[in-house]
Amino acid sequence: MRYGTAKHAMICKTYVISNPYRLSNRFLAAVFLLSRNMETWKRAKKAITDDRIDFKRIPKIGLDPYQYSIVCAAQDIYEDTRHITLYDIGDAYLMEGDLFDLIINALQICKKGYDGIGVKKRFN
Repeated sequence: MRYGTAKHAMICKTYVISNPYRLSNRFLAAVFLLSRNMETWKRAKKAITDDRIDFKRIPKIGLDPYQYSIVCAAQDIYEDTRHITLYDIGDAYLMEGDLFDLIINALQICKKGYDGIGVKKRFN
């Protein structure tokens, strides 16, 4: 798993480890995306309860295009919505910086779950 930064890895893994619920792969992928940027994570934490994310409670006003794309990609994966298309992901002008790699890693988490995040967790 490739995290954007060490801080990104710490925030994401700490949240996943401290959450007592068995989280879905889609939830894990959304947390991975939302925790990449401090502004998106700060807004998203207020919308995450137990094992659910309410994207209606994440304010999108004032996000820059990178942050907005992170929130949209997380919502698309978690809720199966259609904010970002495959064309958008492949467009070098739309997907700035590490966003392409971030989305691909999130899709791998959808497939591998906790192993994709890099967390070993046991449930009773």
